[in-house]
Amino acid sequence: MKKIGYEDLYEMNFLSDINFSPDKKHAFFLKHNADKKKNGYKSYIYILETESSKIRQLTFAGDEKSPVWLDDDTIIFTSKRNSEGKNDRTDYFSLSLSGGEGRPLFTINEKVKSLKPLKDGKFALLAERKAKKQEKKENEAGEGEDYLIFDEIYFWSNGEGIRNKVRNTLVIFDSKTNELRDISDKYALVLGFAVSPDKNKILFSTHTYKDVYKPQNGLYMLDVNSNSTKEIIPEDKFEVGDLIFLDDKKAFFTLCEREFPGQNAHFAILDTETGKYEILPYKDFDIGGAVGTDAGFGAGSSKRVYNKKLYMTYAHWGNTHMRALDMDKNYEDVIKSDGSVSSFDISDDKIYMTAMRDEKLSEIYCYDLKTKKFQRLSDFNGEYHREHTMSPHEYFTFQNRDGITLDGFVLKPVDYEKGKKYPGILEIHGGPKTIFGPTFHHEMQILANKGYFVFYTNPRGSDGRGSDFANITAKLGTIDYNDLMDFTDEVIKRYPDLDEARIGICGGSYGGFMCNWMIGHTQRFAAAVSQRSISNYLTKSLTTDIGYYHNMSQLRGTPWTDFDTVWDTSPLKYAVNAKTPTLFIQSDQDYRCYMSDAMQMFTAIKLNGADSKIALFHNEHHGLSRVGRPENRIARLMEICRWFDTYLK
Repeated sequence: MKKIGYEDLYEMNFLSDINFSPDKKHAFFLKHNADKKKNGYKSYIYILETESSKIRQLTFAGDEKSPVWLDDDTIIFTSKRNSEGKNDRTDYFSLSLSGGEGRPLFTINEKVKSLKPLKDGKFALLAERKAKKQEKKENEAGEGEDYLIFDEIYFWSNGEGIRNKVRNTLVIFDSKTNELRDISDKYALVLGFAVSPDKNKILFSTHTYKDVYKPQNGLYMLDVNSNSTKEIIPEDKFEVGDLIFLDDKKAFFTLCEREFPGQNAHFAILDTETGKYEILPYKDFDIGGAVGTDAGFGAGSSKRVYNKKLYMTYAHWGNTHMRALDMDKNYEDVIKSDGSVSSFDISDDKIYMTAMRDEKLSEIYCYDLKTKKFQRLSDFNGEYHREHTMSPHEYFTFQNRDGITLDGFVLKPVDYEKGKKYPGILEIHGGPKTIFGPTFHHEMQILANKGYFVFYTNPRGSDGRGSDFANITAKLGTIDYNDLMDFTDEVIKRYPDLDEARIGICGGSYGGFMCNWMIGHTQRFAAAVSQRSISNYLTKSLTTDIGYYHNMSQLRGTPWTDFDTVWDTSPLKYAVNAKTPTLFIQSDQDYRCYMSDAMQMFTAIKLNGADSKIALFHNEHHGLSRVGRPENRIARLMEICRWFDTYLK
């Protein structure tokens, strides 16, 4: 058996975006692979035949993305094969299920973010556009090339780059005439849209602004035939999301007033004939809820309509479960087993999903609604797991100092010998409203294979247990810190072979905040790796894409009216106490947790005499560990292991 290593990334297969054809006889899904040669990723379209459960590869170039069913036999997708590197056009190709080469279908001279078919050769799409663009004169410096203009907030967005005066516009495209018809205003940011089954209506949520984006957005409905748009909810009332038509006359959406960050949304049903909606009784769960991992790629739908029911995935403790809502507004628990679901669709009383189960990488699974049994349909990663040593998680629950039950997960060192002392790593997830669970995690498995105990929990602030549990507004670094310290004590008690003098901490985003916080509040940890972190809420609130609304709301304060609150919650304030050797991992295009925070904390503890360094990755963003260039992801893992090997072994 081989030990799990850094370059195993190139052996892994990642699955996403399963989607049935209109006649439900076939489903496509995407398989993604890290590509060493181009230091990027390849994506292929696969076909699943529902009657036989046979799977076959449909495309082979490796650059096929954003597939959509055009009809029962035809898939359309985007590809860069003819674009000559241009980013202001999107080329679509069509391919029959019988195979062959993808044929050019049409080109849209826009950067298309998403596209859905209508009728008569028309399509609804989101086009990324510059709402206000300066014309460059000859021999003059040009905006966007030589310099940038920021005159609104937010002015950049993690993973999307510079967003000043950039909007996603809802457009109707006629492929027969190549005409584009704008539906939304040029200053409106369209956040999502859904098309009715009969293709006659489009629901879309949007926020219109010229100076300051706010996280409230309105809901609108377009009658495609009459080209008339009706306001359902004004833009200054709720945060609207998760749009989906239940049938031609009813639609579902979520809405939230966001009294505090992490609050779960309400559900609502819209009568598309009258434009009136009903807010359903509060159920206190969010749609989605995939378990945090660095071994997933791609996405897909977390909600589907089947047989007059809306099926939804959601987080429950450390797992993804599924629930259904019927037309009488009753809920039914459908799947309550361990694992994480990244996408699913339903046909013939069977749920087909791309999922991580049994602590393994993603595969295609089928869940029979009648027999309540799972069946694995693919074996893309079977050989990898048969050839590599894995540390299975051990699960327990415990009570913290406040009497609240928390979960705990422990990976023992591979080749563990009872009675021998081992170092350990406390892993802390981001969010804080996310979850860790019993899913395959490359970083954690590498550490276990290198002889570490790896342990993690879902402290207060995490997803999966309702809004009250997730609400740590104005409590950052207090009850969540206590939970992590209590959990560490519990693991030491349960696992006497864990050497408590050789425990490190490792986390990213909120987990990076917590690493920075811990090294200023305790000396019990022998080393730390703080990734994409927060150290100074004064700068975090005023430099990052979500800082001015999310983080200020999270703190219940602003730098100019509540300076003490903002500074007291900043790990930088306590850096004078830090002695722990700390590695900072940061990306220079991380606009969610900007690099200035890592640099400030690094400088402070370096001046304080603590051993420290920064690994700054160029042209990467907040998602380095999950979607960064493969060689950078590998280098990141190597830096983590070198640091811990230096100080814990």
